[in-house]
Amino acid sequence: MYFGIFKELRSLNLPDSHDMDLYEGYYSEFYEALTERTEYDVELLAEQAERVRGQGRILELACGAGRVLIQLARRGHSTLGLDLSPDMLALYRRKSVRLPENVRDRIEVGQADMTSFAQAEKFPLIVLSATSVSLLPDMASVEKMLETVYAHLEEGGRFVFDYVYENSEHNREMRDGKVDGVTIDLGPDHKQFVLMGEHEEHDSRKAVMNFYAEVVQGGSTRRYFGSTSKRFFPEAQILDCVNRSSLKLIETHTYPADQAPVRCLVLEKGKVS
Repeated sequence: MYFGIFKELRSLNLPDSHDMDLYEGYYSEFYEALTERTEYDVELLAEQAERVRGQGRILELACGAGRVLIQLARRGHSTLGLDLSPDMLALYRRKSVRLPENVRDRIEVGQADMTSFAQAEKFPLIVLSATSVSLLPDMASVEKMLETVYAHLEEGGRFVFDYVYENSEHNREMRDGKVDGVTIDLGPDHKQFVLMGEHEEHDSRKAVMNFYAEVVQGGSTRRYFGSTSKRFFPEAQILDCVNRSSLKLIETHTYPADQAPVRCLVLEKGKVS
């Protein structure tokens, strides 16, 4: 679960320490603060949403705290977001009270697994962004997710998802145990310090992310250890999985290399002739 300095800190059994995933409790808010302004995928997703305007709700899987949902709703689309983490959904609900009513009314969220969700309706567009496919543990789970998506698409409907397509030496060096720290000053009586590190297990193509936070507030200190992992599936395996599915690959997009080595696939459910 923990590596390097994070393992050493955890072995100290420091008082008032808590373990959690990146998408739980304290770290759900930290993750949201890091990613809420991410926009690399918004233009493409908005284009895909525009082609199905008025045909039904748009479904986002692993919607988190609603970054994409809010962008689409602001453009007039009705949306449904599903996520496995109740804490991430709670973050969205807290944010939603600050949204204009006409935007908030276009968004519904619920808790569900991307591989086994069940909805009564079918959708003209389903999206899975932020390379969230890497949260799945293996290719069997990716296949199951594609099967569930297919069952929930309208005929002619599209599924859009992205993934990390390259683990270059440069990216390995950036991930290979490097630790970053940030200090957050929220006032004279509320300060936070967070360490973040990522280590790639090259043989298993899995990146393990560790976090350690000290939150000093009201004269006391609470400590939060966080650990989560992502799996970097070889692109050939993803494409083979797609080719074996009932969905047809119709478009491929590569996001600018200076932002991230991320590829986006647009799949379509064939119409019955």
